[in-house]
Amino acid sequence: MNIFWNTSLIALSVIVAVAGSFTALAHAARMRHAQGSTSIAWMVSGGITLGMAIWSMHFVGMLAFHLPIPLSYDLPLTLLSAVPAMAAALLGFYVLRTPAVSNTRIFLAGLFMGAGISSMHYIGMAALKMSPAITYNPGIYALSIFIAIAASWIALLMMFRGEQIKLPEYVRFALGSLVMGLAISGMHYTSMQGVTISPGSVCMGGAVHIDSPALAIIVSLVSLLWFGGGILAASFDQRLARHNALALSQLQHLHSTLEKSANDAAASMLHDLSESEKKMRSVVEGALDCIVMMDEKGSLVEFNPAAERTFGYKREEVIGRNFADVIIPFASRKAHREGFERFGKTGQSTMLGKRIELNAMQANGREFPVELAITAFDWTGSRMMVGFLRDITERKKAEFEINNLAFYDPLTKLPNRRLLRERLESMLDMEVAYKTYSAILFIDLDNFKTLNDTRGHDIGDLLLMEVAERLKSCVRSEDTVARLGGDEFVVILEYLSGDIEQATIQAEVVGEKVRKVLGQPYLIQDFDHYSTPSIGISMFHSQEMTVDELLKRADTAMYQAKQAGRNTLRFFDPAMQAELEARAALEDDLRFALESGQLKLLLQMQVNELNQIIGAEALIRWEHPEQGLIYPSQFVPFAEESLLILPIGQWVLETACAQLMEWQNNPVTQGLSLAINVSARQFRQANFVEQIQSTLAKFDISPHKLKLELTESLVFDNIADSIRKMRELRAIGINFAMDDFGTGYASLIYLKSLPLSQIKIDRSFVRDIAVDRDDEIIVQTIISMAHNLGLEVIAEGVETVAQLEFLRKSGCKAFQGHLFSKPVSQAEFNKLISQSVNSNDRFPSITYSPLALWT
Repeated sequence: MNIFWNTSLIALSVIVAVAGSFTALAHAARMRHAQGSTSIAWMVSGGITLGMAIWSMHFVGMLAFHLPIPLSYDLPLTLLSAVPAMAAALLGFYVLRTPAVSNTRIFLAGLFMGAGISSMHYIGMAALKMSPAITYNPGIYALSIFIAIAASWIALLMMFRGEQIKLPEYVRFALGSLVMGLAISGMHYTSMQGVTISPGSVCMGGAVHIDSPALAIIVSLVSLLWFGGGILAASFDQRLARHNALALSQLQHLHSTLEKSANDAAASMLHDLSESEKKMRSVVEGALDCIVMMDEKGSLVEFNPAAERTFGYKREEVIGRNFADVIIPFASRKAHREGFERFGKTGQSTMLGKRIELNAMQANGREFPVELAITAFDWTGSRMMVGFLRDITERKKAEFEINNLAFYDPLTKLPNRRLLRERLESMLDMEVAYKTYSAILFIDLDNFKTLNDTRGHDIGDLLLMEVAERLKSCVRSEDTVARLGGDEFVVILEYLSGDIEQATIQAEVVGEKVRKVLGQPYLIQDFDHYSTPSIGISMFHSQEMTVDELLKRADTAMYQAKQAGRNTLRFFDPAMQAELEARAALEDDLRFALESGQLKLLLQMQVNELNQIIGAEALIRWEHPEQGLIYPSQFVPFAEESLLILPIGQWVLETACAQLMEWQNNPVTQGLSLAINVSARQFRQANFVEQIQSTLAKFDISPHKLKLELTESLVFDNIADSIRKMRELRAIGINFAMDDFGTGYASLIYLKSLPLSQIKIDRSFVRDIAVDRDDEIIVQTIISMAHNLGLEVIAEGVETVAQLEFLRKSGCKAFQGHLFSKPVSQAEFNKLISQSVNSNDRFPSITYSPLALWT
């Protein structure tokens, strides 16, 4: 019966075989470089990969095989055919896993792999049940098996003996992969040349048809993806191994010169031992490192002075004794003896030519870390070993200290921010598998700064250390307690309930326990101290957020606890987070408001009892491009916190002075004064007086036309500094007004000492004077007191005729409010003045109505 072949699929099958071979050989190379379970893992992955390559190549190759009759395969037998390929590959790699690979082992591995390739092929062919049965040409049958074994052997020789013909590593890999791929595909297609299918044959297989080219492409893509992943894994492991080797090399750089000198001296000594024993002795005895020599039975034949000093033995006490009995700790002696016996029998040791770190034992039984390098040589017909040992106790201490400095807080010994972030990142990854909730508690000590300021930082440090101990007592061993810095601590509660409600309850119970424990009195040196915490809690699960977002949420919840009165705990509230983010965005926008001209200075007129305009108060507004008009109460507080108030305050001062200069040059307005509000941060600047003086000089205006409005809280916060600055400015003609008088805590004793010229009655009292007897009495008292102190009085927030009439009857002679005009731009204000000028008046006069005529 005629057989037809799909050449494209044949080429694809060869590519699969070569790619799989390359991946498997790459894993075999990693297997030989790794140790222990890692080496086994690479062996298993390499065996599976090669088995998969053999099976995939056969599968695709059979799809390239066409007969003029429908074909179907026995599915269990088809799948079973992959087992001998993988088993043979595993066995072959196992044979090659030894440190030293002999030609015999290479041949055995090639034999196993060739047998696996052949077994897989002919079991797979058996899945194609034909009637009459398929027959094979015996010669070609034997040739196909020979090709599989010979090509596998040649491929392994390329890999493990290629360096003998000075082939670069990548060339050996390429040739080995190509030959192994040809072993797989060559065996298959050679065997298929010996297949005989009688005319009229019928396929007796099951209902599994695999004659679709699309299936070949899918199997090939899956296999190639597997191979690609395997290559990436091997490349990553090789890169990681190189990185680790480089790191170790750098760590040992400080000691390398001395080690090289000792090793070179020892090598020279061993080479010429029979002729220059005296020279060898001087080198050995003068070496700073410990040098010990053992015979083939492990008995010590040399023990230099450095070894005597390090281990506490005299040379004559240990010569002839077993090396393990002298230096190796009890727990490790059995393994050491077994390794030495293996070396005596095979001449091979996993320790030769390497530097290893292990524990040694001194004569007094104390164990300590050493670095050991062993060299073997032949001497007078005997196999000898020389060990170079160095005490690395100090280096280990330094490494431990460096690790502590990098990952632990030096004061409390708790994990620091870096280690906390690493653990959180690890938890966010692991939570996916465990499907549990966790919680983060952000803890801040209330009023800790007061303790530092009054008692000193050393006392504050003692409190932080005690807090750390108390926090550790509140949580489980698997939980994490960390210090972020200052008085901020973080607790991570792991593996809480998988139900969010139960997990929240568990977190709250621990949070309350922490709050109560930290709220207990502290005995610090000779006094009792009471401290409370504010605690913010944020629940989290798997990778739903980043570490930064998680910490930010817990921090936000902590500030909610602060705002709730301290000594409490709060869970994260998304609404509060949104509010903070909106405020942060507004603060960012404010930084550009000055530069882009978004800040505006409006003027609200002030009038006397004759309805004459005597001046104005400058009021700042922010015309936000997106949010519209923003009042000072919405942005001044965070401008104070961020110090943006300083450039804003200077801008207000300069804009007001520019307006005064314009008025000063106009006969109609030259008698007007202008009041500006001064913030606390602006007033507390050390050079505030100089700023005012230089600005006045810059615009060349009369100082007595400028009035600075100060709040009670600002003035009385530091009364001495306030009086000094106010007097300096009053001396040059600046006027001062006490803003919002009656709403703070003004002291009458200090009030009479302040160089004020005016008291401003707050709008909260003016609003209800027509209907509230208490407000009437307060306003009358303020006016009477101001007159007795010789101060002017102005009432703000005047909106009705009734309010105005009451104020006039009570003796108030200056007014400000919407009854006269709302705050308007400087251009509009000047227009109002020009419209209201009466040639017989000293000041422009106005009329008023409850509807605020000037709008």
